[in-house]
Amino acid sequence: MLYAAGIAANSSGEHDMVSADLLSKYPFFAVLSPRTQRHIAERLVPAEYSPGVDLYQQGDPPTPLYMLRTGRVKLYRQSRDKCQILALPLPGDCLGAESLSTGAPSPYSATTLAPTSAVYLPPDVLQALLDELPDFQEAFLKLITNRLKQFVTLVHDLAFRDVTSRLAMILLARAESEGQPHEGGIVFDRLLSQQEFADMVGTAREVVYRTFKKFEDERLVNLTRTTILIRDLETLRAIALQEAR
Repeated sequence: MLYAAGIAANSSGEHDMVSADLLSKYPFFAVLSPRTQRHIAERLVPAEYSPGVDLYQQGDPPTPLYMLRTGRVKLYRQSRDKCQILALPLPGDCLGAESLSTGAPSPYSATTLAPTSAVYLPPDVLQALLDELPDFQEAFLKLITNRLKQFVTLVHDLAFRDVTSRLAMILLARAESEGQPHEGGIVFDRLLSQQEFADMVGTAREVVYRTFKKFEDERLVNLTRTTILIRDLETLRAIALQEAR
């Protein structure tokens, strides 16, 4: 597969260059030296994507390193007819390139959920910069390590929390990371279908439907086609922290 960055970079053919000053505002790059930031900024390729575009697929060769500027992406693994959503990176987050050092296939797929703007480093450029810039190499290793920790936590939650707790944890995490104050609670974009929530929780769509209905009946959340309103964050937090006995 040709990764989507190779076919979705802005259509004018001109590169909307990313300055080192702008790059320094993103957490992953902020820890790097000004010299390293300049080297990276010169090599970044901007790209724009419509919803539903695969940035790369599970099993692809080592992928670029992407950084989201706007929009949202879901990371997921597929096995026959089953899907497990692993994460929903936020603007400013980086994704991809985990298998660069080993040449192994990509461990998961990445697909846009909304109109998305990103910058990326192609695999060969990324490898050259890692070889040249020690502080970038150190930051990249931390990035991969943190993502591994995130996936280990997901495995723990799937093994030791029930569906109600897992769904509450997902809603709590999204409320805390992207929610905005709203009359009656905290609101954020729904973003996912009920099937995608089921893919994230690791259960059937019907079970997610019943769990959301229970949360709504208990006035913990209010679900619309486009938004989710958290009415009682502390009760939701208590449910999220429960482990199956």
